[in-house]
Amino acid sequence: MSDLLAVAWDEARTVARDVGALLVLVGAILVYAVFYPQPYLPEVLRDVPVVVLDRDDTPASRALARTVDAHELVAVARRTTDPAIARAMVLAGEAGGVLEIPADFARTIARGEPATVGLFADASTFLVYRQALTGLAESVRVFSARIELRRFAAGGSGASEARARRDPIPLVVRSLYNPVEGYASYIVPAVLVLILQQTLLIGVGMLAGTRAEDAAPRPPRRAAAGPATTVLGRALAYLALYALHATLYFGLARRLFDFPERGAAGDVAALALPFLLAAIFLALTAGRLFRRRESAMQLLLFTSLPAIFLAGFAWPSEAVPPAIRALFLLLPSSSAIPALLRVEQMGADLAAVRPELSTLWALVALYFVLAWLGERRARART
Repeated sequence: MSDLLAVAWDEARTVARDVGALLVLVGAILVYAVFYPQPYLPEVLRDVPVVVLDRDDTPASRALARTVDAHELVAVARRTTDPAIARAMVLAGEAGGVLEIPADFARTIARGEPATVGLFADASTFLVYRQALTGLAESVRVFSARIELRRFAAGGSGASEARARRDPIPLVVRSLYNPVEGYASYIVPAVLVLILQQTLLIGVGMLAGTRAEDAAPRPPRRAAAGPATTVLGRALAYLALYALHATLYFGLARRLFDFPERGAAGDVAALALPFLLAAIFLALTAGRLFRRRESAMQLLLFTSLPAIFLAGFAWPSEAVPPAIRALFLLLPSSSAIPALLRVEQMGADLAAVRPELSTLWALVALYFVLAWLGERRARART
């Protein structure tokens, strides 16, 4: 036990003396916790500027423009009869969409015929495209419903009867686990899990690269410890540090930024423990591959984006080729992210995430053995 604690203490001192590793293993965690959620805190993009290309310029067309302006997702930046102005505003980024009202809009409605309006949205930015198109389409539907209700009322129907005839089966949609359907609640909790893994891989890889460059002799206590004790001692140092980080990410940050929090703390901890251990042993194993300090960041930084897409929340895992999906299951985040999201945001218990939990413990065993073999091999060489 004393050798284990001595190795853990040596590793903690090594981290504390290495400014670069300290920035990754501690500084990056704090910076991401505070600043990463900031751009997403409004949750929903609102008041996207749009242009109303009003070729009719009648009371009816102006009423439709006012309906558009009243929608929470869009705001009418300009109403014009000149298509060149509308096009120029979209190209300049001053508007995210265009509603084109045809010249015979009011007369068509007065004849009781269906009128056709044009909706155009700038697809160069996904969120702007989605919000502009949704806001314009819903505004047109609301305006159309008002016309239909007036026609029912003109035919002698009362207000309630007209609403019932217009919408005999009212559809009420409520989002269960992300009530505001916000982007922050959707993306940030998952990315925070990945940040824990990636900073571990990069920070531990930098320290391993430094050892390979320096080829310095081991401290006496660490040299006396066996390979298994050395691996476990190093893991203990990182586990103690990242247990604090996990408390910050899974507890304080969620409450600070008001993210959905429905899971039991014990269930979250039961998932976080094998995730952190698997990531630590993976980092100790992968660190053997780096002969230079900079190699860890150069190589591992590029794995972040594929890891996000293959975690199953941004892109359905069923749509990923089975071979690639199986390969990325070797990353602890591929099992930890969907499991933690289900527990934390949906209130699932551990029985609901048993496959992911079993995979994480299997990765703990696999990467511990590989790290142990790597330590034995390194000692045999020296």
